[in-house]
Amino acid sequence: MKKQSALRFVSLIFLISFCLFAGYAAADISRTLYVMNGSAETLSKMDMETEQITQNIVPVGQAPNFITTHNQMVYVVNSTTDDVMVIDPFNDQQIAKTIALETGNNPWAMGFVGTSKAYVTNYNDNSVSVIDVETGVVLKNIEVGKSPEGILVYGNMAFVTNTGYAGWGAPYEQSSVSIIDVLTDSVTHTVEVPTNAQDLAIDPSGRIHVICTGDYADIPAQIAVIDLYTGDNWDTPAVVDTFEIGGSPGDIAITTEGKGYCVAWGDGVNGYLYSYDALTDSVLHGADNPILIGPNVSRLLYDAQENALWIPYMAEWGGDGFVQKFDVDADSVVWTSHVVGNGTQDLAILEPILTSDPWADAVASISLGAGATFGSNYFPDNILGPPDPDPAINEYNASAKPQELLSLGSGGEIVLEFVDNYIYDGEGVDFTVFENVFVSSWTGEPYIEAAIVAVSMDGVNFVEFPYDTSTWEGLAGVSPTKDSQNPTDPAVSGGDQFDLADVGLEYARFVKLTDLGDIKQEGAYNGDFDLDAVVAVNSKDGQPASLVQERVQPDGFALAQNYPNPFNPETMIPFTLDQTAHVELTVFNMLGQKVQTLVQGTLAQGTHQVVWNGCDAHGNRVMSGVYLYRLKTPTHVQIRKMTIMK
Repeated sequence: MKKQSALRFVSLIFLISFCLFAGYAAADISRTLYVMNGSAETLSKMDMETEQITQNIVPVGQAPNFITTHNQMVYVVNSTTDDVMVIDPFNDQQIAKTIALETGNNPWAMGFVGTSKAYVTNYNDNSVSVIDVETGVVLKNIEVGKSPEGILVYGNMAFVTNTGYAGWGAPYEQSSVSIIDVLTDSVTHTVEVPTNAQDLAIDPSGRIHVICTGDYADIPAQIAVIDLYTGDNWDTPAVVDTFEIGGSPGDIAITTEGKGYCVAWGDGVNGYLYSYDALTDSVLHGADNPILIGPNVSRLLYDAQENALWIPYMAEWGGDGFVQKFDVDADSVVWTSHVVGNGTQDLAILEPILTSDPWADAVASISLGAGATFGSNYFPDNILGPPDPDPAINEYNASAKPQELLSLGSGGEIVLEFVDNYIYDGEGVDFTVFENVFVSSWTGEPYIEAAIVAVSMDGVNFVEFPYDTSTWEGLAGVSPTKDSQNPTDPAVSGGDQFDLADVGLEYARFVKLTDLGDIKQEGAYNGDFDLDAVVAVNSKDGQPASLVQERVQPDGFALAQNYPNPFNPETMIPFTLDQTAHVELTVFNMLGQKVQTLVQGTLAQGTHQVVWNGCDAHGNRVMSGVYLYRLKTPTHVQIRKMTIMK
């Protein structure tokens, strides 16, 4: 999972003059399972390490239908109140905002297609709403098929299942999948599928599997498999296989190893779990031999980290709800929770957050070359944080998601900064650069998209690693990722590895990557450098002692770290001026939006301290999280980050 921040691209070639930092709020929160209770219209949560359950932590809207997490927030889609609730897990589970949709639309499900842009399917309106989750504004509605429900975002595409439901007692109309280009917010293809398409999942080979539930009477459930690359030019999505799984399952999940699962409501005593091989499309457990699970179940969630399914169920319709853990390797239920709520029906996982980590924290500057469009809608989230965590990634199966990659374009350049830690020259490899290099199954050679690597202590004076374009030694974008689960272990991770001793630096806080495309063509089919992540293998928290000494600068200008940090409810910000000057001390959120101006005026030479009370310009308490504070004079600018916790 990448870090939280956002910046919209305004052109293909540009320079960011204001550093965008990204970091997680400081907290000791474990992996948390959030559970949506339909009857109670509440959320419950469970600590996934201790299995401790807290019931009914926050009320939601009427007829909650869907829950998801994104950038450390929890989102609930409410079908009857026609809105999306945004819940802050680090601010006493308070409702941060409610995004109103059009009355009567019956919103169904939600998928994120950018750092702050999301799609919501509208069952009654035959449309998908495009919303900005930061501002709460509905940007537009995209017309899709009849009665849309499920949504899957893959790359720069969103897939929407159109059930074809025409009303009680009426036969279903043609069911289909609408494919939306998320960069233009427009439907590019409509693929017809069997009756009542409700949800979809993607298999390890990139095919889309659609669960078509049937009519609950005469037409049994089928799974339609869509290949995105068919036709004369290999650019036409089409159904390439359809097979019957039986019954009336309504949700689907596929594991990283290619095993598919579907769940059905059951007979009141048991729920039914069906399974199949998603790579060969062969049924393992269908309607004639289902795996028995808890009754009254309609959803399931695949957890790649534990290789398990989390399945909510109700002892009776609308009654006490529970959660089951289904071990994929054992092919059986291995644990059942205590009561989590009333009418439990959906769930989502919130990953833990860290005070400090080994990943790059900020984009200090960027200048993109021609052709740099891939990943722009997810920048800078997609390059800050760890490399793509998908367990299926290896040297033959590279990351291909814009949520994880950014193309620099031909000759493009980016400088990343380490803020809460720094790289030091230790034993062996000091840092690793991950790009989506993969080994060709035809030639056995890596598909190289090279970049020159340079490092710096201060962000001004860079030292370039020596490289050889005949052997590719010393360049990034040359070595495939072998194991994305252990990115800080160079013995197994793969990626391009660098030792500061090779350039004579004691430490580095900045890493610069410059696409090699303008200097040498790597090959006839090779493109531009696609950055995934930069990871400090030898990492220390805070800042190096030599840098702390440098901050007491000869000219006397310095912005110190706030204290306490993290803080609640207020914090002190000290700074020193080398001369009398006009001063602006401003607080920004992680999107670069101004929150509060603390100082604006002329101050005398010397040391000053300013208190921030954690409120915005309107006097409202801000949410928990990471904020930036910037000290600016006519001759100096310094930026630091701070964390507020509640």
